[in-house]
Amino acid sequence: MSTETDPTNHGSTARQKPGGLRQRVFNIIGWIAFILLLPPIIAMFGRPELLDFLKSQFGQWSSGAALVGYFYVLLFLRVFFGSDQRYTPILIGYFLSFLCFSVSLDLTFMSFFANLIHKIPIFGDKTIINAMFLVTGAIIIFLANALSTIKKTYWVLDIFLLCILPLGALTAAGIFLPSLLGF
Repeated sequence: MSTETDPTNHGSTARQKPGGLRQRVFNIIGWIAFILLLPPIIAMFGRPELLDFLKSQFGQWSSGAALVGYFYVLLFLRVFFGSDQRYTPILIGYFLSFLCFSVSLDLTFMSFFANLIHKIPIFGDKTIINAMFLVTGAIIIFLANALSTIKKTYWVLDIFLLCILPLGALTAAGIFLPSLLGF
């Protein structure tokens, strides 16, 4: 562990250097977690070969739901051992991104939620809506991770950037995007 002396205490106390090896390793683990989302995302776009290959090799341990679960476990490891400063945006962002992923990806235990969302008239077209929810979930995750590294910010900004703005974007996209794309 890299340490440096605290100049205000005349070298008697050591503290961890920002951006130390442990933080860098777990930040890399967090980025690797996003690779686990690739097979379910590719399958969502009509190419299930990679996900089918993983299922044939590892069984249900590599189902879409399992890969999303591993994704969140690795990201939580990144949060607790990485360079994050605040947990509020992480908790909000992970919850909302999970709801978005449960609409767009085939998570059978959350199919009730996806069916409920698809009953809303502006979210009825599954082809466009699934892609919109997937992109929104990924944006929420990135924003949550970015906001968690900022030491000083207000929870109102977290709520606006992670809840209100994505919900407004999804609503606007649900209203205008199908007609713009000719669906």
